[in-house]
Amino acid sequence: MALNFLCPVHRDWVYFHPQEALSYIENSQQQGETLLQQQNWHEAIAHLGCAFEATEILMELQGAAKSFLLSRLTSLAALLANSFKQLNEHHCAQLILQQARDKLQQAADASLGNKPRLTYIQECLFTIRTIQEQFKVKHMFEQPILTEQIH
Repeated sequence: MALNFLCPVHRDWVYFHPQEALSYIENSQQQGETLLQQQNWHEAIAHLGCAFEATEILMELQGAAKSFLLSRLTSLAALLANSFKQLNEHHCAQLILQQARDKLQQAADASLGNKPRLTYIQECLFTIRTIQEQFKVKHMFEQPILTEQIH
C-alpha cells in the first residue's frame, strides 16, 4: 500500500510539467520544513507528502539519472516519518519509509552497470534502513506495558 498525497489533477500536472515540478518540490519542502519548526505536523505532512510524491513521479520519468532526486526522496521520507511519529502514526511512518526504500531499490536495480550511482543509491538505502530500525526500536519502548494485578 502506497501513501498518496497529490490529487489526480496535481499528479497529472507533475507528469506533464516535470521542469516546473522541480520548483514545486522545492517550495513544498521549504513550506513543510517551516511548518515542522512550528510543530504543525498535519500541515507539514501535507506539504512534505506532496513534495515526496512529486519526487517519486520525477524519478519514474527520469530514472535514477538525477542524484538530487535520490537524496531529495531520502530526506523527504525521513521528514515525513518523523512527522508521522509526532502524531503517533507509526504505521504511516513505516509505510513512507518502505515506499522510499522500494523506489530506491528500483533505482538501484536499474543502475547495476553504473558503480558510482549504485554506490550513492546504496548510501540512500542505508539511511532509510537505519531510520526504519530506529523507528522500530523507539516504537517498542513507547508501547504501554500491560501488567495484571494479582489480589
